[in-house]
Amino acid sequence: MNRRSVWSTLCLAGLLVSLLGSCMPAPTGPDLTRLRIVQDQFWTPERLLHDAELPAGRVLPLREALNRAPVGSLIVACEYAQAMWGPCSHLTRKFTATTVTEEPGLFGRGAALLPLDSLLRRDLILVLDAGVRERHLPALRAAVERLRDAPYLLNGTLDAFDCSTYQNALQRAVGLPPAVPLDAAWGAHLPIGALGEPLNTLLFAGVSERVAQQLTRTAATPSN
Repeated sequence: MNRRSVWSTLCLAGLLVSLLGSCMPAPTGPDLTRLRIVQDQFWTPERLLHDAELPAGRVLPLREALNRAPVGSLIVACEYAQAMWGPCSHLTRKFTATTVTEEPGLFGRGAALLPLDSLLRRDLILVLDAGVRERHLPALRAAVERLRDAPYLLNGTLDAFDCSTYQNALQRAVGLPPAVPLDAAWGAHLPIGALGEPLNTLLFAGVSERVAQQLTRTAATPSN
């Protein structure tokens, strides 16, 4: 059994023990079935997390949001078919104009570059500015190369990662604070936690055609 398989097996075993041996916390993140738009001046990250509200001036079609996302920005990926911890089940980072760098997950091949268009299957993406600027890109590229094929490990930090701790490792590599805090209830670094990190800023919310149609149907008057 190779190194990656060992890590994957250990992670899966630990996760099953956790699920069978304790009560599950409540899912975290916005209810995609209740998404609505509010005026920007009334919006805060908490209002998306708890009230499923998106800022009108930052909502774009999914492909446009991906194209406009700056290189180095974080992307939280959400969908109706949610994971047990909530609808926002993945975190990735735009690496070039056409690729993202990420840790795909337990059954993936390890940290890798994937096509930017791989995110088009998602229902909602949140593009976040986590502080990466052009001056950070050489160090970012070097870290991505060093961690290529790093295996999956839930909450991993020593060259084996989940999708969030991988991005935290890249942040550290370029001299920036971690982008995703530990969620106390879940005992894990949930992708949606990046939205609530005060140092991160929402740039765009990209919505699928399905979500766009839902927003049209549920259009609400501005609230405060």
